[in-house]
Amino acid sequence: MGLFNKFKQGAEDLVKGYDKVKLNKKLTYEELLEIMQEGSYPCGKPDIIGKGIMKCIRFPAVDKYLIQVAVTGKTITISKIYSGVGGFVKEVAGDVATDGWYSAVNGENIDLNRMTRIIGEELSKLLEAKGLLKK
Repeated sequence: MGLFNKFKQGAEDLVKGYDKVKLNKKLTYEELLEIMQEGSYPCGKPDIIGKGIMKCIRFPAVDKYLIQVAVTGKTITISKIYSGVGGFVKEVAGDVATDGWYSAVNGENIDLNRMTRIIGEELSKLLEAKGLLKK
């Protein structure tokens, strides 16, 4: 990877807290979780939570953030969200103390943004092996 591409990826990890994977057919959460179980993720083991339209796949929380996976039609979205009210309060307090620069200097924020990309890459490999990735 060239220097420009490394810089570009670092900049994306600074601000982009989600990743998307396109499918060539619709999957249920149960089918997606079964495929995901074959992968290896640095943030833990995914699990389905919720019921009906409020269902999603989540990874264990990392401090004030967690990664969740949502399926909408033929699109899978991997996103970083706050882990409860406590995570949100910590983020707001950090923004107040740093005059809005907390997200840019918060290593945890950048690491979890990077984690969404890593999970997306792993999921893309698994889906491609099963012939489910849209090309």
